[in-house]
Amino acid sequence: MNAYIVSVVFLFTTSLLHPIHITVTDINFDQERSALEIVSKVFLDDLESEIRSLKKEEYLDITEPGEKRTTDDLLRPYIKERFKVMVNGKEVECVYLGHEVETEAIYLYLEVEKVKKFKSISVENTVLLNFFDDQVNMVHVKVDGKLRSMKIESGEEVGTLEYDN
Repeated sequence: MNAYIVSVVFLFTTSLLHPIHITVTDINFDQERSALEIVSKVFLDDLESEIRSLKKEEYLDITEPGEKRTTDDLLRPYIKERFKVMVNGKEVECVYLGHEVETEAIYLYLEVEKVKKFKSISVENTVLLNFFDDQVNMVHVKVDGKLRSMKIESGEEVGTLEYDN
């Protein structure tokens, strides 16, 4: 019984010392609009830590950045550099639409327009990969009601899904 309690306490304390670093991105192909609708959920504190480091601003609050800049002013170039989509092997423009903060997470909204049926989609997602060694970026792609996923991590920054159309 004591060994069980020690194990539980050990697992609990190590999980606090080594939190999970993950983002989850959902890509939905809206065939009627010929668009990819993209929503990426990122832990707010992780994203803020990396942007603070990149900007060399120790006390930056990305939800209230001040200095005549907005949260979107910080996020737009960050996500443009770190999130890319290729359709049929060709890079397409991801338009940053905005963000939404929800407790511990921030949702980033993007869209790719003028997308016809495709044979492949590749996603390069380096969000937080250079900041946390254990960072994992999950990407879920929904096409014709079918959901498929890819796991992106350091060393494998691009994931590709093939489709039979």
